[in-house]
Amino acid sequence: MLPARQDLADALRYESEHYVFHVEENSLADKEIETIKSRQESAYAKIIEKLELTPPDKKIIYYFYPSQGKKAELMGDGWYGQSIYNEFTVHAVYNEQDKVVGEHEDTHLLTLELGLPISLFQEGLAEFMVGKSMFGKSHDAVIKSGLERGLTINLKNLMSQQGWLDTPDKEAKFYYSIAGSFVAYIFNNFGLETLNKIYVAMDRKNTKEENIGLLESITGQKIDNLETSWLKGIKA
Repeated sequence: MLPARQDLADALRYESEHYVFHVEENSLADKEIETIKSRQESAYAKIIEKLELTPPDKKIIYYFYPSQGKKAELMGDGWYGQSIYNEFTVHAVYNEQDKVVGEHEDTHLLTLELGLPISLFQEGLAEFMVGKSMFGKSHDAVIKSGLERGLTINLKNLMSQQGWLDTPDKEAKFYYSIAGSFVAYIFNNFGLETLNKIYVAMDRKNTKEENIGLLESITGQKIDNLETSWLKGIKA
C-alpha cells in the first residue's frame, strides 16, 4: 500500500469535528462534501452512543476515490472500502453508483479499544450499526434470499477467523448479512454488556472449538440453540 500522503495526488482537504477528508478536486465527493460531513458526524455520534464507547483523541481520516479502478491504482485494492487500523484511516469509493459512507468502516475504527475479534463479530457489529446490507436490503431479506438459492448456514463454521476467510467472495453479501443479523440478535436478546464480552473473547488466534466454548459460556446457551432461535426469527 502507498503511504497515505501519496494516495490522492492534488487532493483537497476538508475537516469536520471528528474527521479529515481527502478528495479529488471537482470529484463528486468534493461537490458533496458538506453532505458527507453531516453523514459521517451523524454516524460517529450513533456508534459512540449506542455502543457506549470512549471517543478517540484523534480524527478519522478519509480518502475518497472516484472509482474502484482509481482506488486499486492508488492504494492497491479496488474493494469499495477499507479501514486501515494503524493509520486510523478509511479508503473508500465515492461516485454516483457507490457512495461508501456511513457507519460500517467507522465502527471498525471506533471499536479498536475492544480489540480485533473474529470477523463474524467484527463485520457483524459494523453491519449491525449500519442496519442493512451493503446494497440496501435488510440483512434478514438477504439471508432468506440466499437460503432460497440453496445456500446454507452453519455458525460453527464461522467461529474461527479462517472459517470466515474460507467463505466465497461472490457470496459476501450473504455472509455479511449473517454476521449483521446474528450480532443484532445477540444485542437485542442479551444486551450490550454480553455482546461486548463476546466481542472481546472471540480471539482470531483461537480455534473454532475454543471460540464456541467461550460463546456458550458467556451466553449460557449451546451454539445450536442460539442458531435455531436466531434463524426462527428470520424465517418468521
